[in-house]
Order: sequence, then C-alpha cells, then structure tokens
Amino acid sequence: MKKITEVGKFLLTLLVLSGIFFVIFYFVFRPKQQQLPQPTASSQQTVKHKKVTDPRIKKLNLVGLGDSLTHGVGDTSQRGGYVYLIQQRLLKKDAKQVDAANFGKTGDTTNQIKTRLDQQPAIQNRLKKADVITITTGGNDLMHVLQANFKSLSSNHFSKNMAEAKDRYQVDLTALLTDVRAVNPTAPIFLFSVYDPFYVYFPNMTALQKYTDEWNQAAQTQASQISSAYFVDVNRQLSEGQYYGKSKTQLERKVNSDLSRTKNKNLEKILSDPTEKNKYLSPDDHFHPNDLGYQLMTNKLYQVMQKHRDSWLKESTNEN
Repeated sequence: MKKITEVGKFLLTLLVLSGIFFVIFYFVFRPKQQQLPQPTASSQQTVKHKKVTDPRIKKLNLVGLGDSLTHGVGDTSQRGGYVYLIQQRLLKKDAKQVDAANFGKTGDTTNQIKTRLDQQPAIQNRLKKADVITITTGGNDLMHVLQANFKSLSSNHFSKNMAEAKDRYQVDLTALLTDVRAVNPTAPIFLFSVYDPFYVYFPNMTALQKYTDEWNQAAQTQASQISSAYFVDVNRQLSEGQYYGKSKTQLERKVNSDLSRTKNKNLEKILSDPTEKNKYLSPDDHFHPNDLGYQLMTNKLYQVMQKHRDSWLKESTNEN
C-alpha cells in the first residue's frame, strides 16, 4: 500500500512537471505570427471622382449677314461655308448651344445688303438676339467696277472711276454698319476683307492688287469708327493661295500672263480652265473660296474673335 502511494505521488509529480514544461515550451518556442499593419489614414486610398466642369457657356446666337461668301458659294458640302464652320468651332470650344442664322445672298452689293436688313423683319429679329455678327461685303461692289473696266485697269480714266466707286462703297458700308448697330447696339461685328481672285492668274496686274488694298483700307477705317466692330483680314492668303509668303518671281515664271497682251478669247480660256491655280478658290468659278478657303476664313475669324472674347464670350442676354 505504501508502494502504491509513492508511485501515485511520483506520477502526479511527473504530470505536474510535464504540464509546466509544456507551458514554458509553448510560450518560448512557439512560432511568432506576423502582425498585419493596421490601415492608417495615409495608407487608405479613397477614390474620389472629381466633377468635371464644362467651361463652355450655355448658348450663343450667331448671325451671318452679307453676300455669296456668307451664303457659302463654293462650299461643296453646301452647309453654309464659314458660317457653318465657325458655328461648329464655337460649339466645340465655347458654347453648349450655338444658334446660327445665315443671311448671305449671292450677288448682293453693300447697299443691297442694307436694303434687305431694313426691309426684312426676319433679319432684324435674329440680329437683335445676336451675340456675334459676321459680315462679308464689298466684293460685288469692287467686281462691278472691274468687270466694266477690266482691260483698262492701268488707265487714268479707270483710276478716276475706281476712286468714285470707293467713295460710294465707304458711304454704303458706313450706312450698313450703322443700321446693324441700330438693331443690335452691343454684339461685336466681325467684318471680312475682300481679296483679289485674279492674283495667281495675273500677278503682274499690280493695279488690281492696289485697288483691292485700297478697298480694304477703306473698310477697315469705317469699321474702326463703329463700336465693337473688328476687321478680319483674309486678303493676302486668299489672293495669293499657295504662293503666300513666297517669292512673286516663282509665280510669274509659272503663270507668265500679261493682261495687257491677252486677247478676249484667251482671257476667257484662262478663266475657264478647270484646273484651279489658287488652292483656296473653287475651280467652278475661280472666284469663291473652296472648302479649304472657307476653312481659312474660319481660322482667321476665330483668331480675331479670341482677341476680343470678352465682347461675346458671356451668357446671352439678347433673348428678347
């Protein structure tokens, strides 16, 4: 019995020692668990969707007034030449909505454009609402004089006729711009220059270039006397085409045409050539811009508009 008790004590002692040994082994030799880093404010990535604001204003009202260049003769898409193109440019960059009205009429002189404005309420109503007004005029005034005196451009008689015609044009242009401003006192007016469509055919015909320049000087002067009226000069590039900025000698060698020595039949043949010598003009009539020409007019117009953007890049107030 005594032996049994001693054995029991031994086993109990052994059990206790084993338990102590196990506890020590567990805490000392157990593998350490990797502590996962707790997310901090700096490590947490929160995706924030920034609201993209559209810088364009809500609406612009655009009115084109003028002759065949405003109408868009030569535009193969028949969508309205530069008026359509500037509308698309403004839609893309400046306004969510651009309402455009095209009141261009082929063949109109400056006085005829003024008469249409004065007599047609539809034009007046749209003009009242306009935030931007564009005008092409003067080309037909100039061409009427040239057509009647084409073979005598260098004569003193023609110089007198041209001086008188230019004076009439100045009076008519002033009257037109004044009437436009009376209908709409605030919208900026962008007036295009005229150009010489015969330059690449007759580069030696300096008289025509001289008169074209004088015509434009007169237009620019009249525009400067009207509040918020700006001149858009497309003369050189539309006149000279692909020869713009290049030596005139290069063009003279290619063309070699002297108007004073050109007979009427030869003149008709030159002007009826389906191969256009000016990359900006239509081969249909060698006079009006083609698609590339209207793109040039649009680019020039937008450049001038950007210089005076404070005058039109604002929410429309001409709705009534």
